[in-house]
Amino acid sequence: WSSDVCSSDLASAEDVIEMMYAGATAVEIGAENLRNPYVCKEIIERLPSLMDELNIEKLSDVIGRAHQ
Repeated sequence: WSSDVCSSDLASAEDVIEMMYAGATAVEIGAENLRNPYVCKEIIERLPSLMDELNIEKLSDVIGRAHQ
């Protein structure tokens, strides 16, 4: 069994992209939900514009790119 799910303390769309660059295929938003109950909504809303800024067409394209 192996896990490609990042369960670090993610709090932003930038964190999500960073973890996916490192190889995560999914991320888990944990304790940040207690500090900011809207964090998931905020991340989902921010991801498309961040992807545009970084010239990322598909989020899956960045998975593991840091290791290439």
